[in-house]
Amino acid sequence: MRKGRRLLSSLALALVLVLSFSLPAFAATTADVTVTAAPSYIAITNDPSTWTINGISGTGKIQPNTTYYAKGSTNETTPPSATVLDAECNFTVTNSSSVNIDLTVTWGAFTGGGADMTNSNAGTNGATTYGAYCWYSGMTYASKVIVKSTGSTAMLTGMTPATTTKKWGVEILTRTDAWTSGTSSTSTLTITATAS
Repeated sequence: MRKGRRLLSSLALALVLVLSFSLPAFAATTADVTVTAAPSYIAITNDPSTWTINGISGTGKIQPNTTYYAKGSTNETTPPSATVLDAECNFTVTNSSSVNIDLTVTWGAFTGGGADMTNSNAGTNGATTYGAYCWYSGMTYASKVIVKSTGSTAMLTGMTPATTTKKWGVEILTRTDAWTSGTSSTSTLTITATAS
């Protein structure tokens, strides 16, 4: 009887082993993929945020039919060098974007005082209009770009990201007609970044 039990136990163990090895393995039916979306973004700053024409050198008053250059501490009535230098640029723009950018400068009308004038959008002046150009450090001054009230051509293209800076300046040729009063007019000069 004992031999029969041992045989029965061995058969049962063999059957369990066979069953455990003959059952099919179940394959995974799902898998996860982590997808990362890193945004591109445009961000610039510009310093300083004001310019008093002829306020750094000279009387702080402008004259008709005269060109003034935003050149920082240098003489604002003389143009930059043939190749513009850092020291000849009043403004510094910083690209904090994640992408290369193009920079465009626009300039609206002067209003609210005796020096009112509108942008001719041609770089030339007239009885009630001014002309304007912009340039940046390192560029050939003769290649300066006309600044319009809207629709200006890009001054600088492909400025790299990661907090790079570029110094730049602007010039204005004031209207030909004399002023009618001594009160100040103001306008807005805007530098705009777009993805290259």
